[in-house]
Amino acid sequence: MPGVRTWLKRAATLLALGCAGGVGAVSAVPVAPAWTADPDEQFLLDVNIRQLRIGEGVRAYNIPEGTCVVFGDFLTAMDVPMRIDLAAKKASGWAFKENHRISIDYATLVAQYGGLSEPIAPGAIRETPEGWCIETGALTRWFGIGVKPMTAGSVLLIESEAKLPVELAIERQKRASQIKPAKFDLGSLPQVKIPYRMWRAPALDFIVSAGITYRARDRTRVDRRASVYAAGEIATLSYDAHMATGDKGIPNALRLRAYRSDPDGGLLGPIAATHFAAGDVGGLDSRLAAPTVSGRGAVVTNRPLVNPVAFDRTRFDGELPAGWEAELYRNGELLALAKATADQRYVFEDVQLLYGENQISIVLYGPHGQVRTRQEIVNVGQDNVPSGKTWYWAGINQPGRDLLALDQKARHDEQPKLQAAAAVEHGLDSRTSVGALAKMMLIEDERVTFVEGSVRRSIGAAIAEVAAAKASNGGTAMRAHALARFGSVNVNAEAIVADDFQLRGGREETLREYKAGINAPIRIGRTIFPTQADVRLVDRSDGSRQLEAAARLAATVDRFNLASNLRYRRHYMSSGPSPPGEMELELIGTGRIGDVRLRGSTSLELAPEARLRSAELSAYWSASDKVDWEGAVAIEPGARRGRARVNHVRRFDSMAVAFTGEVATDGSVAAGINLNFSLDPASGFKMSRHLLAGAGVIQARVYRDLNDNGVRDPGEPLEQGALVTTGMRSAERGTNAKGAVLVGGLAAFAPVTVGIDQASLSDPMLVPRKALQVVVPRPGVPAEVEIALVGAGDVEGSVVKGGGTGFEGLDLELVDDGGRVVAQARSDYDGFFLFERVPYGSYRVRVSAASAEATAVAPDLRVTAKVSPDKSVVRLGTILVEMRPRIASLE
Repeated sequence: MPGVRTWLKRAATLLALGCAGGVGAVSAVPVAPAWTADPDEQFLLDVNIRQLRIGEGVRAYNIPEGTCVVFGDFLTAMDVPMRIDLAAKKASGWAFKENHRISIDYATLVAQYGGLSEPIAPGAIRETPEGWCIETGALTRWFGIGVKPMTAGSVLLIESEAKLPVELAIERQKRASQIKPAKFDLGSLPQVKIPYRMWRAPALDFIVSAGITYRARDRTRVDRRASVYAAGEIATLSYDAHMATGDKGIPNALRLRAYRSDPDGGLLGPIAATHFAAGDVGGLDSRLAAPTVSGRGAVVTNRPLVNPVAFDRTRFDGELPAGWEAELYRNGELLALAKATADQRYVFEDVQLLYGENQISIVLYGPHGQVRTRQEIVNVGQDNVPSGKTWYWAGINQPGRDLLALDQKARHDEQPKLQAAAAVEHGLDSRTSVGALAKMMLIEDERVTFVEGSVRRSIGAAIAEVAAAKASNGGTAMRAHALARFGSVNVNAEAIVADDFQLRGGREETLREYKAGINAPIRIGRTIFPTQADVRLVDRSDGSRQLEAAARLAATVDRFNLASNLRYRRHYMSSGPSPPGEMELELIGTGRIGDVRLRGSTSLELAPEARLRSAELSAYWSASDKVDWEGAVAIEPGARRGRARVNHVRRFDSMAVAFTGEVATDGSVAAGINLNFSLDPASGFKMSRHLLAGAGVIQARVYRDLNDNGVRDPGEPLEQGALVTTGMRSAERGTNAKGAVLVGGLAAFAPVTVGIDQASLSDPMLVPRKALQVVVPRPGVPAEVEIALVGAGDVEGSVVKGGGTGFEGLDLELVDDGGRVVAQARSDYDGFFLFERVPYGSYRVRVSAASAEATAVAPDLRVTAKVSPDKSVVRLGTILVEMRPRIASLE
């Protein structure tokens, strides 16, 4: 019985080592069949998961127990944060999730993983010159994934129900690599039109909250609030509405707007408008007259939908329900935080624009984990009126007034009761434009009319504007402003001279106002700190002066966006003592620690006395796809109290619910509930937790186009589990059993590309018939997008020079019968190229224009390929690249 004797020998050996003392256990190793690593028998396995190849492969050996892989190679390929200490014979760390801790103690023969523990079996770990070589069965148990060696195909197959972090990272890199530079022309892609209808039932968003508060001074108070948003179509017009109630549940505001927008300017016949609206509309922005403030009225224009009137500064506002918060970013720099105002809006006033491209992002966070992003690109110096074209704008409104004032609110004194304006701008050339503005305002029952003329000119990396205005009361005003960029530094300067002029809709003033500012990045090590400094001096006719200065420092460190704002204000009186200067400091920041999103703000008064005005810190954690937690603490020195709040959020398919509890140091206690749901008219007013009325919506359906005719015919199967992409993001979930998915929260009237994440398809040989389609979403109106999947194959070959050597680094294009480039590839060192996952069809191969110009070769390779079900892999063989003919010159 050799097996019994062998077992007894192993037991005796282990017993002797154990009797030698606890220290002796450190040298224990598992007894396994004799085996020695032979470098000549080592082989390399590609690591594959689903349709992806991960890393550069792992080295492996055949051992008596099966196959082992070099542990260091495995950790590198899977990007797992574990540390191996060969001297101590230990490895520790975590895999895929921080709570899946792994500890491998080869000295004591114990492996701990995910809360479990097991002895290390003989032969599970082999020592090789490359380090530990671990048997694949042990890796499967310890890491909680399938690790299957397929030595015949030189593949180590990884199996996991959920996508692993390394897999998601590769998919993100692939999506990023497909993003094209500015040459990417959306107009060349297939367009999905959304026809207007005489009637389209509205999508409805409901936000309902109720709470109870106990305070010693006023006992118990019950609050209940509701907001309803609606968006639909009537008489081929879009409409949206917002109704809100006060704390007692009584409606206090109703905003309604009917409008139509067309980025191509095809509205209202001969006047070629891009937008017209009636109801709740914005006014026309003017630095000399009143700023743009929304209110009831009407407007019509042919200006681009996202082009600001004032090139140097702008204003952003929009709907923001109670309980939501907003963040403003410019070129990735955090500028400001905002909470809902009394009329449930967010407002970012006087946002400074820089010369060149300003990428504006307004991120809205809801109480149920909702995240909505409004993105705009404002290109100062480039978006002038085109040469020979005229833009116009005409409108009338009552600033700050809702369509139906159900609850009279105090009107801001600086806002006129009524304003009407008409403006035209004409492009003289690509860099010069002239403009004229006529405006009437009703200010404190006095009607004021004025006209303004302006000239705007771009010079190099600078833009300047001069404007003059005259009012009906005889008052005059002039303004000059310049904005320029020198390398990475932006500077701006402005001067205003007013004589008896009602500047910005206020009282008549005679003043001289001067302003200058600079934006410059400061690099410290690898970190860049955007900085900004502004100074403003106002000299009034009564001899008084006002000095204002501001400094801003921002930074992005790892996952944190931080900013500090320092402001100084001082009034100098013409007679008598002047009040002391005022200085305040504001600190804001957002960021992440692991899965926790943080937001904090602090306001300090530094002069005339130092004191804390407010401080707040909140943390939001997504425990799962359907459960979130939020905690917040705040200090309110003015009220002499501190507050602490906890929110628990649960998301269902039909709605999202948040439960809130709050306590304060003054003894008050509060509890509340908040419900969020929408009614989707496209599905019979089915309830959904996704907001549908306030943003664009896409209803996508994915199917297999078996006959390749671009239309879903009866019997063609629907694709389940496919991830639809909209621009840079993917849908939260894959398509359902009907091949459909609803994607909401898209920016309205901004073109977005709709495609599919090919890695999510169950069949690796399927590709979309149209790689991308362009949709211009409208609020509350689902855009129906059909995504047809067809079979695909590969096209490969080699390009060589005249001497037969491979032509390395040549950029090649695969062009279909319509002249569209469907795939791109670059030749390797030996000239080999490969076009992967090409839809069935006929193509020709050519050299890209840039590559042909750089290498002086003829772009036409005179090679065609036909990919079909019968021939899914087309091998073109060797292709001789011809040099471009040269014409000799005589000297």
